[in-house]
Amino acid sequence: MVGRKRIIERRRNKRYKAVEGAYAAISPNSKRLGQIIDISMGGLCFKYIDTANKPEEPENRNEESIFLSSIGYYVGDLSFQTIADYEITDTPSCIAMKVRKRHVKFTDLTLKQLFDLHYYLKNNASEQVKPLPDQNKS
Repeated sequence: MVGRKRIIERRRNKRYKAVEGAYAAISPNSKRLGQIIDISMGGLCFKYIDTANKPEEPENRNEESIFLSSIGYYVGDLSFQTIADYEITDTPSCIAMKVRKRHVKFTDLTLKQLFDLHYYLKNNASEQVKPLPDQNKS
């Protein structure tokens, strides 16, 4: 199988689709707020509108924590590491705003934060996201 990429699922935690109305916001003042696409105990993926339309506007390097909310639920101050952040190019755009997708991994969570995250997940996630197919099977 020359030229065929191997895709290996590296996530340790099961991912779940987020319910409508589940949002993530990066703090303290980054203006990155968006809808959660999927979430797990290890991290999440969310999409947001890129408001940094000015090329001279520097990216906020003080992004230290992320906040999750939905109707009746809130988890705050979760430390994270950005895994990927890229522009979504397949979305129809009738306006000049860019939509981006960010993947983050939670880091150094306390026991209380883990408990709160579990509770948030239990009440704001629907079905499990299907894992990538195992490419090593013949």
